Amino acid sequence: MGKEQVFKKILVAVDGSKGALNAAQLAARLARNEGSELLVLHVLDKLVLEELEKFMGRAPDALAKELQEQGWALLHSTEIMLRKYEVPVKLLLREGVPYQEIINTAGEEGVDLIVMGRLGKRGVKKILMGSSVFRVMEFSNIPVLVVD
Repeated sequence: MGKEQVFKKILVAVDGSKGALNAAQLAARLARNEGSELLVLHVLDKLVLEELEKFMGRAPDALAKELQEQGWALLHSTEIMLRKYEVPVKLLLREGVPYQEIINTAGEEGVDLIVMGRLGKRGVKKILMGSSVFRVMEFSNIPVLVVD
């Protein structure tokens, strides 16, 4: 009798922080042990994008394109780091309010577990926007694993 697969799909949210890096590595180990697919998600924060457009005075399309390129670069570097775990990885880039996009993507993709780093972005952004981790934990119907 084989081992029952608990998590078929695991989603990890990455933002470039050390906490997200740790979360991605743990999620990959879990995915390897469970035989799961790993979804790596980066969310372009819509509110930050709007503020940058005002502050920098740049065309919204040009700034959005630049941030998308940076987001894909982050996703690809994360994928390279995770290759040693030999798990199927799907990269996802979304734009919106981070906690909402994490929850929505997890639902759309049929995810069984969300993994997030406890220490994400800090400073004024965290104070103004609240913690995505706490909001995902509060509003998600899917289990959330928080990693230091």
